[in-house]
Amino acid sequence: MALPKAALIQFIGSSEKANNIAKAKRYVAEAASNGAQIVCLQELFNTTYFCYTEEPAFWDLAEPIDGPTVHEMRKVAAENRVVLVAPIYEKVIPGELYNTAVVLGPDGEIMGKYRKTSIPLVKANNLIGNEKFYFKPGNLGFPVWRTPFGVNIGVMICYDRHFPEHARLLALNGADLVLVPTATAGMSRYLWEIELQAHAIDNIYYIGGVNRVGLDEGGSPTQEYYGSSFFANPKGQIMSQAGDKNDEIVYAEIDLRMMEDLRNTWGFFRDRRPDVYGPLAV
Repeated sequence: MALPKAALIQFIGSSEKANNIAKAKRYVAEAASNGAQIVCLQELFNTTYFCYTEEPAFWDLAEPIDGPTVHEMRKVAAENRVVLVAPIYEKVIPGELYNTAVVLGPDGEIMGKYRKTSIPLVKANNLIGNEKFYFKPGNLGFPVWRTPFGVNIGVMICYDRHFPEHARLLALNGADLVLVPTATAGMSRYLWEIELQAHAIDNIYYIGGVNRVGLDEGGSPTQEYYGSSFFANPKGQIMSQAGDKNDEIVYAEIDLRMMEDLRNTWGFFRDRRPDVYGPLAV
């Protein structure tokens, strides 16, 4: 029996939403034609990453969940029969805005959404941007969705990956595969692989980090995203990885039996001591 297959799509972003949506539609179809059943796009996939400056005009990029971008991506998920993670700038009401990943089922229905939990300051050269200027902290917890393909998925968005508590909570909530859409450049490069590999090892699950790549067209002229999207298995081994210059799709098969065997072997969850971890929540 074939193993479930997942895909990560990295691409050069544009200030034109229509261009980003067109790219995403094309690449999701390509991933599905290559057997992918679970597909994840990069953080804020339908816009540039705009958080390097504090500009109120960018608030207008936000859309409700029932807005045009999600409407289009619901059709894409249904046409290609995939579970699709589509990260957008979500508007609830004016002034209540979130960095959100919408999870769409292969029938085109909304399975749920995750809102970025940890909202950072962003420093770029001598400019200081502030994600807190654009996004409220997430308030939906750490959801995990059971897909029709037998794989339970959870999401961390970019900065969330620096917090091991988040990674562990997804494991405790039943994640087999954690998807990490990001828009990251510069000083985090040396952390990119090793941090996600460590989460995979500590929690004995699959992880997929998908990053922007190159310079956003019409975006920041100085922030070149390093791409390098990759999957790691529950041993922390890199299974597949994209380059750092171009649009690319990477794939991985999810072997749940291997994951289960490793968890039984290592006993990390058996040997946890939540009774003494109280100070972590202070």
